[in-house]
Amino acid sequence: MLRAGTRLGAPEIAIVASAGLASVRVSRQPNLVAISTGDELVEPGQPIAEHQVRRSNAYAIVAALRDHGFESVRNDHIADDEAMLRDRLSLHLAERDALILSGGISKGKFDLVPKILKSLGVREIFHYVAQQPGRPMWFGVGPRGQAVFGLPGNPVATLVCLMRYVVPALASAMGAARTAPVRIPIASPVKFGRATTRFVPVSVRDDELGRLTAIPRPPNGPGDFLGLTGTDGFAELPPREEYPEGFVAALYRW
Repeated sequence: MLRAGTRLGAPEIAIVASAGLASVRVSRQPNLVAISTGDELVEPGQPIAEHQVRRSNAYAIVAALRDHGFESVRNDHIADDEAMLRDRLSLHLAERDALILSGGISKGKFDLVPKILKSLGVREIFHYVAQQPGRPMWFGVGPRGQAVFGLPGNPVATLVCLMRYVVPALASAMGAARTAPVRIPIASPVKFGRATTRFVPVSVRDDELGRLTAIPRPPNGPGDFLGLTGTDGFAELPPREEYPEGFVAALYRW
């Protein structure tokens, strides 16, 4: 009555109960940790200097993961210190099934994460993806098969990469059946200066004929988290410079 890989919602629970089953075999949820790095990050509610920014990415990651049904999610912050990074990352690798890091993966002086992960036995699978935002994204596999995602530190890039890669990967690892993203036309033309894969935030609305359409809401750069207010997700646009009204794209909801 139910196929393997089906997520148990209300209808599925009713089917299980109607079959007289007191219990069913399900996959275990992964133990996750969202980690932010950087000396410039300050907790909400604490005094802040002009050169500092609020630590928001980790809280967005935790909220998004819980919205998608992942319950065991810890939250940590590590300063830009090699010894501290090595100790804390080693601890998380020992305790967690997947690490989701935000920041510290580009080529800056204090972007130490890839080097330290390598020293801890994490094998790099890829670093950098031809996409905007989120080009510096990093992914590796730990010595016990732990998944390690290194997300760019800019807030929009962090959330986009989380929803495009991390959430589907975790669901797949749990044995969930894969579902193709919804295809939706964009309601207005979009133009960029360079051809690369683009993730454009959108608001989903009905057009005059009652059909769903995506209204592009490009933020003012990858740090413009305020630009995501009122959006429903993002459209994935293939590499080209111009996209006419009505161009059909894949929709990923937040």
